Amino acid sequence: MMRLILVILCYAACVLSSNDNSTPRIIIIGAGPAGIAAASRLFENGFTNFTILEAENRIGGRVYSEYMVDLGGQWVHGEKNNVAFELAWPLGLIERSNESYESEFKIFGSSGSSLSLEISQDLKEFFFSLDSNLIDIENLKTGTFGEYADAKFEEYYKNHPEISAELHKPLRDMINLGQMGSDGADNWYEVSAKGSRDYPTCDGDNNINWKNRTYGTILDILMKKFPNPEEELPILNNTHTSSKVTEINYNEDSTLVKVSAADGKEYLADHVIFTPSLGVLKANNNQLFNPPLPEKKIRSIENLGFGHVGKIFLYFDNPWWHTNDNKLSVKLIYWTEADRKEIENDPERKWMLGIFSVFPVEHKPKLLCIWLSSNHSTEMELIPEELFHNQTSEFLNRFFGHEHNITEISGIKRTMWNTNENFRGTYSYHGLETDTANVTNADLAEPIMRDDKPILQFAGEATSEHYSTVHGAIESGWREADRLINLYSNKN
Repeated sequence: MMRLILVILCYAACVLSSNDNSTPRIIIIGAGPAGIAAASRLFENGFTNFTILEAENRIGGRVYSEYMVDLGGQWVHGEKNNVAFELAWPLGLIERSNESYESEFKIFGSSGSSLSLEISQDLKEFFFSLDSNLIDIENLKTGTFGEYADAKFEEYYKNHPEISAELHKPLRDMINLGQMGSDGADNWYEVSAKGSRDYPTCDGDNNINWKNRTYGTILDILMKKFPNPEEELPILNNTHTSSKVTEINYNEDSTLVKVSAADGKEYLADHVIFTPSLGVLKANNNQLFNPPLPEKKIRSIENLGFGHVGKIFLYFDNPWWHTNDNKLSVKLIYWTEADRKEIENDPERKWMLGIFSVFPVEHKPKLLCIWLSSNHSTEMELIPEELFHNQTSEFLNRFFGHEHNITEISGIKRTMWNTNENFRGTYSYHGLETDTANVTNADLAEPIMRDDKPILQFAGEATSEHYSTVHGAIESGWREADRLINLYSNKN
């Protein structure tokens, strides 16, 4: 009972503080992992006079699930120096990829035939090693990851004469798409080899799953809703969903920043923390900010890459893919050159050229996930629903019908990140332009200052050294919250 009283008093203090001008007024734009992390950190340190404005009708940003399906972030990538792992692992919520299942990889072609398990497994190992030991990249003519990968493939094929020459390009294209599932670009000739080499990966398992939960659980942990709901921070009380920001006016004529929303409401703040995606910044920074952002900030926005990836989740009342020994049957796919040329000329079906893998979802035995990358993931989102359903069934039968009895799809759900104007893509990467312009994620993160205080701050995965990840987004939210906490603690 005493704990309940304390929680009620905490909520009341939060409500009262919204009209208290003695504490800094803070507006957080975006209620994804970065925004929620910033708000939670601020509240725990006595900063209760904040408002979160979220364009979507929900919280979570690119951490989003429906029907217990992760449409956004799905796995925890790494263990060491990974804040998502550090938050979830002690609570027993996540599981390393090999703790319950062993994966069996097999490669299927558009003709319906498959490669042997031995060749498939060896190619899988080669694929996973491509970006783990980037050496001699200073000698690359273009500086792209693709140039590096092509050289590695040439060496690999020389050592594997059992792989016929007609498969060389199709298999390379398959792994190109697979790599872009991680990097997010349209192809690896757009990705910086230097950026891939210098990326600070987190040691440990890179595909840690959430067991029977979804990645959205991380939001509950940040807000203290989990493991004890009675201790939940009142973050949602200060969150306005369906509140799309149309202008951020930080003109020097005012000591405050004015934030205008599409519903006509205006908000004043001493500090604004901006967390929406780099895709939103690329599309809208000219209209969003008054005055325009500094040239250095604009250069970082224009030259950091922002990619496009998609997922399709299929539910089957009668799963058809299971092995007899509790293995996760992961299927990689390639198109023969003849089939590729044919489908490239079909505007309604060419989205399928972006698919590179089909795999079961851990702890969800009736769920299958199709993963695709490149601009084809955007094309996928534009196909009408009934046609899309039929095409997906056609795809499964074409690739796997020779070896499996494909059952009827009971339910289907696809991602829509690329065509949603509140995201305009999935996650950031380092491209050739990033190197040429000599910009960094730290440049994007740099706040805009006035009178030695940050009035406009930037968070989100693209501002983190661990860009493209949920843990990078959380780190960035904490970073910007700490910036304000330290500012006001020094004043006191």
